[in-house]
Amino acid sequence: MRASDKRSRSKPKTPQIHALIKEALGYSKDDTDAEVLRDWRAKLRRVCKPCWELKYCPYGPLVEQAPLLPIERAGAVEHNEYLKDCLASGMMGKIQQVTEEERAFLEKLLYDESALEFQVRNEIRVERIDAHVAASPNPVQEFEGLIYSELPPIHEYRANYEIIPELDWNELNSEEIKYLKRKIRERKAAIRRALKTGIEDGRKPVDPTRKIMFEKSVASFDPEKHPESIPDIFSDGQCNIFGHICPVFFAAEAYTETSTERRRGRYIPFAVKMRVVRRDNHTCQHCGKHLADNEVEFDHKIPISKGGSSEEHNVRLTCFDCNRDKKDRIEL
Repeated sequence: MRASDKRSRSKPKTPQIHALIKEALGYSKDDTDAEVLRDWRAKLRRVCKPCWELKYCPYGPLVEQAPLLPIERAGAVEHNEYLKDCLASGMMGKIQQVTEEERAFLEKLLYDESALEFQVRNEIRVERIDAHVAASPNPVQEFEGLIYSELPPIHEYRANYEIIPELDWNELNSEEIKYLKRKIRERKAAIRRALKTGIEDGRKPVDPTRKIMFEKSVASFDPEKHPESIPDIFSDGQCNIFGHICPVFFAAEAYTETSTERRRGRYIPFAVKMRVVRRDNHTCQHCGKHLADNEVEFDHKIPISKGGSSEEHNVRLTCFDCNRDKKDRIEL
């Protein structure tokens, strides 16, 4: 065996884990990187994110209580520069070019009264929250409380299913109706400007509360406190929509399994293989190649290493090349 072959087959190095990552996931700073990785790999293998199979998140707003991984250093530096620009210009938000996709969206939005009304009502809701914060004795504390407040006990918590309930114009007084209509006219005018100039201006003035918070953040910023990168094994546990670590990796236990247990091992029963072959019609589900009996490969959509099962719904046919090319990526 050549020396290069030995090197290529050598055991991969344990990635260095930043202290903030350990803290976010509930580990002690005294836990070694190897101990953290061993425990975290066990969590990921035990169960997969339920949204991968259910197609929705069963946790709802409880996801907001799950931990967030720290921001990588490059992103933290970029955000800090943005806060500096906001303080220097007195404006937050950004000016951006209108892409073809955004143009199509804006053209449709311009004539969708219901969607425009929804957007404007959300803007008014934010205005009212800002006014409430500004009027409080300690605006910064009030603002942070709205963002970082913990949910009450689960038996007391009630969430509105709709983000903003349907509007009943009969419930508004004349001043509210006048204000809502003016805001809709302003939103339409902004859309027309964006379509005409190809530039969308999403800026607005920095209010006093955010100015204090931005100044505090910039003054205390230290890039060295942020990890340069986050190993994929940890980001694999994140919610692809909200960014939090999925609660399932902290809450899953054997006692909460249903009566029909998941088949966790790599072994795929012969009967399952036959049903998959018939279902997928001897065809690679990635490249479309027709496969002979001695060419079929069985691929786990959600890999075993990420909590996937060997049940029929998680198995598909692929050719040899596509199966090796996919490795442990998730393709739903």
